[in-house]
Amino acid sequence: MPKVRGSGVIEKDKRYRNTWKITFYLGEKDEQGRYKRAPKRTIHGSKGDAHEALAAYIEEYEQGSNPANQTIAQYAKRFHELREGDPSISPLSYKREALDIDHICALFGDIPLGKLTPGMVRTIEAEARKTGRYSESALHKTHQKLRQIMQDAYLNEIVPRNAVDLVPFPRPRPKETRRSLTPDEAARLFHCAEAEGGAHATGLMLLIATGMRRGEMLGLMWGFVDLENERLFIAHQYDTDKNLREPKTEKSKRWVSIKGRMADVLRAWKAQQAGKLAAIGLHQTNETPVFANELGQFIDPNNYARWWRNFSVDNGFGVLTKDVRTNRMNGKEVTRGKGYEGLKLHELRHTQATLIQGAVSPKAAQHRLGHSQISMTMNTYAHALDADEIAAAEAMDRILGRKNT
Repeated sequence: MPKVRGSGVIEKDKRYRNTWKITFYLGEKDEQGRYKRAPKRTIHGSKGDAHEALAAYIEEYEQGSNPANQTIAQYAKRFHELREGDPSISPLSYKREALDIDHICALFGDIPLGKLTPGMVRTIEAEARKTGRYSESALHKTHQKLRQIMQDAYLNEIVPRNAVDLVPFPRPRPKETRRSLTPDEAARLFHCAEAEGGAHATGLMLLIATGMRRGEMLGLMWGFVDLENERLFIAHQYDTDKNLREPKTEKSKRWVSIKGRMADVLRAWKAQQAGKLAAIGLHQTNETPVFANELGQFIDPNNYARWWRNFSVDNGFGVLTKDVRTNRMNGKEVTRGKGYEGLKLHELRHTQATLIQGAVSPKAAQHRLGHSQISMTMNTYAHALDADEIAAAEAMDRILGRKNT
């Protein structure tokens, strides 16, 4: 095995922040008379991190390790670790990626990087599908992440090709059609929330009125609400990892109008919230969450989801199918249990897109909903557009079916 020549090379990757390429030269020349080079590796972090990784890489080589012989599990875990703090991936996406890595390790973990073939990928995924342990959606995500990892190994010159590239895996179709409320149903839900009152219900009213995402509603602060001009600016989201961060895409940052009824509701709620906070010695500021808990803090998204399920069941928008029991709360009987089936919060976005269809252009709907691509908006419109298409065809059929006079 050729010895290492020199102390190695660290190159700045100009495409990304805090990203480096490391390699080192070997004491052996190629056919052109140039010294051979070890495969490049990508490192995310400081230049000091790159120096440490280079030293470890050289030591690994000198101990006789071939990078292509490391298992997929070893490379996948290292791939994930190096992405921590990478600005191109949000903390929540990084957390979710860990589950994909676990699936990859369970299915492909013991296979050496250089030994993976398209046939292996097909066989392992087919067997996993038969066991029923993985949903089609989970298998699709695992396949896409494995493809990304093997592409990284290819770009780092560890493997000669990306074996996963040769195995197509179409995105699975959703099992159920998204529900959209009718105008009467949307109005009834809005009135039920108004009658309920409080932070959770007022937040629900805003979701109905604007089609905002749950995380965007929970991350909204008073400094981003312009009641004078009846609009609000979406600049943050507060999601299940309980971190306040920027929205998922740049186009998710947007002004959203809140005209008439909803604006009046927010004015009343702001005054009511200020009084509640003052009663416990707190002041309402621009940084106060619009829909804060009793202590003036952001509402836990998981707690909000539980509240929604109970509220939906209590008002006839959902049912419980397991461990159902009846309790008495605040002088009335309520149903509690597990196995929720019914209206989902995210379907309020679909409702918004459907109910404004015809009143605004798809481009305007894209802006209001914060979709990164117009195709997402058009997919949301799909069932309404299908109805229009059928009506258009029937109109043409009536015209073309006329008899000549």
